[in-house]
Amino acid sequence: MGQLGLFVLVLVCGCGVSGLENGLARTPPMGWLSWERFRCNTDCDSDPEFCIGERLFKEMSDMMVVGGYLEAGYDTIIIDDCWLDHKRSADGKLQADPKRFSSGIPALSDYIHKLGLKFGIYEDYGNFTCGGYPGILGHMETDAKTFAEWNVDYVKLDGCYSEPSTMETGYPEFGRYLNATKRPMVYSCSWPAYQIGQNPNYKSIAEHCNLWRNFDDIADSWDSVLSIIDYYGEDKDGFSGFAAPGQWNDPDMLIIGNYGLSLDQSKAQMAMWCMFAAPSSCLPTSGPSGQSSKKSCSIET
Repeated sequence: MGQLGLFVLVLVCGCGVSGLENGLARTPPMGWLSWERFRCNTDCDSDPEFCIGERLFKEMSDMMVVGGYLEAGYDTIIIDDCWLDHKRSADGKLQADPKRFSSGIPALSDYIHKLGLKFGIYEDYGNFTCGGYPGILGHMETDAKTFAEWNVDYVKLDGCYSEPSTMETGYPEFGRYLNATKRPMVYSCSWPAYQIGQNPNYKSIAEHCNLWRNFDDIADSWDSVLSIIDYYGEDKDGFSGFAAPGQWNDPDMLIIGNYGLSLDQSKAQMAMWCMFAAPSSCLPTSGPSGQSSKKSCSIET
């Protein structure tokens, strides 16, 4: 850790680049994202407490409030991959898995909003999501309108099953459809994460996205955290200069409260992510009905 302080100061520099013109994410977004702990667990028959379904997101929303995370600034609950039905509706719209989200996404959105939280959702720029569910290609305008109808506050757009060379036009196109709905939605892109080593156009990325993943997915290990820190330290593509209100580099989620880090390593990740001015997704519990992790609470709040 001795050499880490040599490079982190440049990573929060803002260089006057115009951000996405939606007035959002003036500070790095903070909240809870399901992927790192719950992945694509869709077996609600055998594992009802930990599967990707409305019960999980309601209980985690409750925990964000009673555990003090909302008060500390973690204000967004984000559904990651595997929430969808494998087919669109008869009129071509996205729909949640009817068994795991029996009340529907609008009802879940209402539940989250009534707690004072914001509601985020995952989709993919490709033909399919990374988990094999319907993507937005061919349905961009319809899907943007659907998210607005569901009162979504935050959209994470992944890039599986797509051609990276088309992202420079495709991601901005979907952003325009989001803006056209007039519903304020933070736009999280994975565009540069699929162009590693190909000199991503960060000027354009910063103009069209509120935040962007730009390296490998984090794993539940210290080695993974260090690889991200090293990548940000090298900053070969010059992405550090584009961090500013409304436009943020995203080194991926915090894994504090999961299994892979010691207490000191957890503190180190939090410190580095703060110096990166990184969006932060927390892991407040060992399970939705469990008690908040003391390690997680003390470090994150």
